[in-house]
Amino acid sequence: MDPEEKQLIGSILSDESEVQMYERKQTRKKSKLSLNAKEFQPILVQSNEKIEILGENHGYETLTYNSTNTQPQIINERQKEKKPSIKIYHDLKQLQFSPKKHQTMQPITPPQTFYFTFNSHPSLQEDNQVQLQLRQDDYQFRNCLDQICGNQNASRNLQKIFDNGTFLQRSLIFETIEKNLIKTSKDLFGNYLVQKIFLSGEKQWKLSLFHQFQGYCVELSKNQYASRVMNRMIEFLKFEDHNLQIEFMDEIKQHVRQLINDNNGCYVLLSCLENFDYKLCEYMKKHIEQSVYSMSQHTYGCRIIQFMLQKQYSQSLLDQIMDVSQQLCICEFGNYIIQFILKSNFKLQKMELFRIIKSNFQTLSYNKYGSNVVEVFLDVIEQEDIKFITNIMLNADLENNYLFVAFATHPFGNYVFKKFLQLDQQYIIPVLGIMKRHPEILQQINTSEYGQKIFSVVERSIQFI
Repeated sequence: MDPEEKQLIGSILSDESEVQMYERKQTRKKSKLSLNAKEFQPILVQSNEKIEILGENHGYETLTYNSTNTQPQIINERQKEKKPSIKIYHDLKQLQFSPKKHQTMQPITPPQTFYFTFNSHPSLQEDNQVQLQLRQDDYQFRNCLDQICGNQNASRNLQKIFDNGTFLQRSLIFETIEKNLIKTSKDLFGNYLVQKIFLSGEKQWKLSLFHQFQGYCVELSKNQYASRVMNRMIEFLKFEDHNLQIEFMDEIKQHVRQLINDNNGCYVLLSCLENFDYKLCEYMKKHIEQSVYSMSQHTYGCRIIQFMLQKQYSQSLLDQIMDVSQQLCICEFGNYIIQFILKSNFKLQKMELFRIIKSNFQTLSYNKYGSNVVEVFLDVIEQEDIKFITNIMLNADLENNYLFVAFATHPFGNYVFKKFLQLDQQYIIPVLGIMKRHPEILQQINTSEYGQKIFSVVERSIQFI
């Protein structure tokens, strides 16, 4: 075969190989991927956590996938060729991989929740089955019990547990309080827990605390915080055996004088008067009569005196009050006793108080506490007394101004003048007429610091004349 023939045959063979190679490439290009192909191996990921992906060709990017999405996340097997490194910041809720080499898309089962139980405390076991959910509440509960005194947050948490907790938890709180009863009762925050027992605890618990308090009642009654506990205990004894009330009253009977002179002690005595039969408390009467003025110096003392006046007529007590009535009118708490008598049916005492108030009308009106007495006086006076007050208002002061202007612009007198304007208009027309005829007087009242507070009342009053 000559060289030309060989060259021709070689060119033909080379063309066929190129055709075959082209055909093979075309065939491979037209092939379709199936779910069983090696190139397609999906990996399902279900997580709410944050995943950091570091890929050679992807640079740095962060991917977050929501597990509640209906479309699962699919990572193609081809992406693995880029060899990304994955760092998971937190534990995934559930990560499921299929062991199959050729994996198809399959649903992922919902995550399961596991619970653990344990025995909380040997003393709390009931039928040897005391199971609580594993959480921090049990530790916090025990920690609060250790800080039952001196800790506000612990006290509040234990009060909530005592209201809403199990009987076993309530029992443990009671046992802890019982061991340190006196100290807890005197504590700024612990006393609320002792009160809780008397408010919503078991009856046997209340009786147990009552018997433990015996011998300490006077001491606790004079304590700022424990006196509240005593009040709760008295409210409990109100509906219990009468003999229990007698036991309590017998203990404090010999110390009434101490309690009367103590603000906290007066609070306990007042609670006895309001909750027990009055006959049990009648022995207090002579001590109260001898301490009218001193008791009038504090809140609960004056309330005891009012209670005694309301409960039973006592001429000796009224006499003691009238002896110091002028001082009581300007007393911070004693003025309430005078107001009570003015509103009552003690006719002789009311007449005497009318005389004292009319004689010292301006002085009392300018006093912080005396002005309260004068306001009540204006509510109960009769026609002749109204005329008398109107004449006082029309008098001239040191600056030759009408006295009612001084009342209207005074820090406390303006309340008295406001009450005066609410009286029957036919008796106060002289004062209203002057204000209507002299606009400068109205302007003077309106521009003052205290007069402007009652100026609207003044304007309404003069419109009807």
